Amino acid sequence: MKMNVKKMVYLLMVFLVAGFVLTGCSNTAPAAKKPAAESNFPTKPITLIVPYSAGGSSDVGARLAAKRLEKELGQPVVVENVTGAAGWVGWTKMAKAKPDGYTLSLMNMTFITSYLNPENKRDMNLDSVTLLANHVWDVTAWAVRPDSPYKNVKQLLEYVKANPGKVSVATSGIYTQHHIALIALEKLGYKMKPVHTSGVSEALTTAMGGHVDIVSMGAGDIRNLGKEGTMRPLAVLDQKRSKFLPDVPTLAEATGLKVDAFAVRGFAAPAKTDPAAVKRLEEALKKVMADPEHIAEMEKMGLEIHYMDSKQYNSFMKQVETNQKQTMGW
Repeated sequence: MKMNVKKMVYLLMVFLVAGFVLTGCSNTAPAAKKPAAESNFPTKPITLIVPYSAGGSSDVGARLAAKRLEKELGQPVVVENVTGAAGWVGWTKMAKAKPDGYTLSLMNMTFITSYLNPENKRDMNLDSVTLLANHVWDVTAWAVRPDSPYKNVKQLLEYVKANPGKVSVATSGIYTQHHIALIALEKLGYKMKPVHTSGVSEALTTAMGGHVDIVSMGAGDIRNLGKEGTMRPLAVLDQKRSKFLPDVPTLAEATGLKVDAFAVRGFAAPAKTDPAAVKRLEEALKKVMADPEHIAEMEKMGLEIHYMDSKQYNSFMKQVETNQKQTMGW
């Protein structure tokens, strides 16, 4: 059967157009995204920045966690000490890294204090990072030499009230939790003289040498000193007693003053880090912090693990920010 030439040309054009349409759909259709839950992160080593010198309790605690995190993730976790500007150099390097989950840093409350202080003119804040999990809760305690005239913290603060500025306290540095607690107490009418040092070791040496009346340190550190008879613990600055000093009263118990001082240390990544990587890191960190062997090795150092997931940690740090603004007037 013969077909009209005009009709054949028409059909040919229809077929060609249909082919172009199908080809176009095939080339422009987006590839299906792999679900976050199926991500194969990590596929290479992870860098954990510790913004302090090697050998300190922050560095050692981070390295112990990193060692166990490697087992959970199946990739090396390389600790890099990036010092300077009270931690800010290291935090800046982390925050400006690619948000792919391969660059993390140790995080603590000094980060907040640093950007809140208007003198520092920092260009980052909590919105510049992704908080992953809290690791350590380091409660502050006060201790005196064995021959100190202050037998308990109530007696001490009664003397402070009557003699403002005469009792000296060694701290591990300006605007640390030890110093901020003294500022809070001064607002309540208890003025003491802070003597700032470069860290825990110098603060202890200063106290043992009789250059100050009190040393303000982590409860775990004071536990060991108490056992040795080097220093005598007076009080814990928290709402509950420390597991390291179960026989030592809290400041609130002994005096009714609710002034807390503690340090928290956790882990953070750059802001807007890939959600799949964040989820994997959170899961791994949770397992690390529930590991009985890791808990034991940290407590041996005088450090208590206090796990907070990303949401809890972020909420907590926001509250710390609010409290510091009120205490410091920043």
